[in-house]
Amino acid sequence: MKLLVVFLSITAIAHLTPVMAQSEEQAMAYQAYLSTNKSLWKQLVNNCTKEYSSDPSHENLYQLTLAQHGLLNATMADQDEDLFDEHYKKTKKNLEKLIDADHEAGNAKALLSSIYGMEMAYSSWKGMFLGSKSSSNLDQAKKIAPSSPLVWQVYGGSKLFTPAMFGGDKEEAVTAFEKSVRLYEADPDLMKSNWRYLDALAWLGQSYHKTGKMEKAKQTFEKALEIEPGFGWVKFVLLPAINKTQP
Repeated sequence: MKLLVVFLSITAIAHLTPVMAQSEEQAMAYQAYLSTNKSLWKQLVNNCTKEYSSDPSHENLYQLTLAQHGLLNATMADQDEDLFDEHYKKTKKNLEKLIDADHEAGNAKALLSSIYGMEMAYSSWKGMFLGSKSSSNLDQAKKIAPSSPLVWQVYGGSKLFTPAMFGGDKEEAVTAFEKSVRLYEADPDLMKSNWRYLDALAWLGQSYHKTGKMEKAKQTFEKALEIEPGFGWVKFVLLPAINKTQP
């Protein structure tokens, strides 16, 4: 009996450890996003790389790609193209591994579409051959994972930033971000210390702003600040921009 108890205890710890690790990684990503701290993002990528090296499971690879995508996303704020170039190819290769393994394939295709979009933002001339790849991966992601908030979040960003002549549609972006937010909020676990949920709210508010829905934009930004009062991007940039347009 004692041996059985010991075995069950070890088994329980084995199952809990990845959850604890993911929780720590999620907290670090949350702080990195709020503080726009690229050093913290790099530390998270290093931590996830070590975890994947010690245990090369598909789930650890997925967690690594989430961290890598967060870092690439962070380079956009100050246009740090050198840092983007340093991590872009590794991230792309890891996402392709996940897709080949059919692990979180929908989200992986959405993230791949997203980083193609970032690459085009740095080098617009690449749009002639990356645009179709980005769109194709995103269309497939929606079919594979139609209930993924991350997929709809990336889709919203694509529609918001793509010129209308190439398929962009700000109203469609609003609809996509609304759906993404609803899907995050349908699962309380996806709302806890999740930077992607906050990011979806921020971009939903901006989509409202860009389509002239000022009151909805203001309400969305205020909602984001209720959830996270330390959300500086919304508090000091996005919400004040709305307030300036209102009497």
